[in-house]
Amino acid sequence: MKMQKNRVFITYHGSASSLGITTDEILQSLSQNKPEPRTDEKVFNFSKPYYEISNSFKEYGNQVRSSAIIFSLLDKCKDFIDSHENIPVFLSSSTGGIRETECNYIDLINKKSSYSVFENHFFNKTSTDVKKRYPEGKIGEIFTFSTACSSSGHAIYQAARLIRAGVIDYAILLGIDIISKTTLIGFDSLQLVSDKASRPLTEQRDGLTLGEGAGILILENKSRTPNDFEIAGVASGVDGHHITSPDPSGANQRKCIYSALDEAGVCSDDVGYVNAHGTGTKMNDQVELSVLEDIFSKKTLVTSLKSYVGHTLGASTIAEIAICIDMLRSGFIYQPTDFSDPISPLIPLKTVKAENIRYFLKNSFGFGGNNVSVLIKTNLDDNSGEKDA
Repeated sequence: MKMQKNRVFITYHGSASSLGITTDEILQSLSQNKPEPRTDEKVFNFSKPYYEISNSFKEYGNQVRSSAIIFSLLDKCKDFIDSHENIPVFLSSSTGGIRETECNYIDLINKKSSYSVFENHFFNKTSTDVKKRYPEGKIGEIFTFSTACSSSGHAIYQAARLIRAGVIDYAILLGIDIISKTTLIGFDSLQLVSDKASRPLTEQRDGLTLGEGAGILILENKSRTPNDFEIAGVASGVDGHHITSPDPSGANQRKCIYSALDEAGVCSDDVGYVNAHGTGTKMNDQVELSVLEDIFSKKTLVTSLKSYVGHTLGASTIAEIAICIDMLRSGFIYQPTDFSDPISPLIPLKTVKAENIRYFLKNSFGFGGNNVSVLIKTNLDDNSGEKDA
C-alpha cells in the first residue's frame, strides 16, 4: 500500500521590501504604482540609500541591519513560536553578511577593530542570535542555504520535502539579502545593471535593478484556515551551463516546471498565473519566457514583481511568494502604469483582476543554473475582486 504523503500549507507569510513591511503598505504601494529603486551613481556612492527597506527597525537597538530585519519578521509570528517547540528554521541568503563584512574589513585595515570576521560570519552569527532571542527549546535545528538567486527557493524545496516525508511537522523559512558594494560592483562588472529603472519582461529591458528584501513563510502539515495557500509541488535542478548565464535552450528550467506540475498532479492549464524570475536582463527574460510559452496556454498570466522591488537575490523566492499571496488575496495582479511592449502575449499590459487563479507558479533561476519552481494552490473560492484597480 502506498503511503500517503503529508500536505504542506503556508500558514503565515510576511515580507519586507521597498514596497513596505505590512500587507497594507504592500498593497497600497502596488495600487499606487510605487516605482522600484534605481541602481545609479547615487546608489554606488551610498549617499542616498533609497533602494533600502523602510528604516523602521529602531527597536532592535544596535543589531546589524540584517539581524534587525530577521528579528522583526520573527517577532510578528511570536504566537506560533510561543506555542511550538524545537522549531526548524531554514535560513537563506545569497550575499549573507557581505555588507557588514565590508565595514569590518575597513575597521580592521584602519586598526579600529579586532573583529573576528569569520567567527562572526552571517550564517553562524544569525543562527546563534536567533536561538538566543527565544527561550531555550523553542528554536531547533537551523539549516542554511546559499545558491545565488534561488537560495530561498531551495529552502522551500528542502522544508517541503521534510514535511511531506513526516520528518518534521512545521518549519520557519527566512530569506534575506542586503545591498553591499561587492554585490553592486559585481553585477555591474557583468554589465547586467540597468542605468535606468529596469523594465523586466519588456522589449526595452536593459538590465536589472538590485533591491533589498526579506521574507518569511511558516510551513505546516495542517492548515489553520480554509484559505491557507498550499505548496502543491516544488522542484529543483541545475544545468551547470555557465557560471552566470542561463542555458539558452531552457531545458532544465522546463524540466523544473514540469516536475513541480507532476508532483502536484496538475496540468499546465490549471495554472492561472506565473510570477516569473523576470530579472530584466536580455538573456534571462528571453529564455524564461520562451520556456513559459512552450508550457502554458494564453490563459496563463505572467508578470514580474521586480518591476516594483528590484532583484532581491537570494531572498526573492520567499519575499515574492509572500507578496504574491497578498496580491492574489486582494483580487488583482498588478502591473506598473507605464508598462509597455511586453515580450510575450502571456504578459498583461496593465493591472488585471485575478479571476479563478487556482494555482500559481513561482520561478527562481540563479547563477550556475540553480533552478527552482514552486507551484502553489491558492485555496481561494473566488478572488475576482469587487473594486477597480
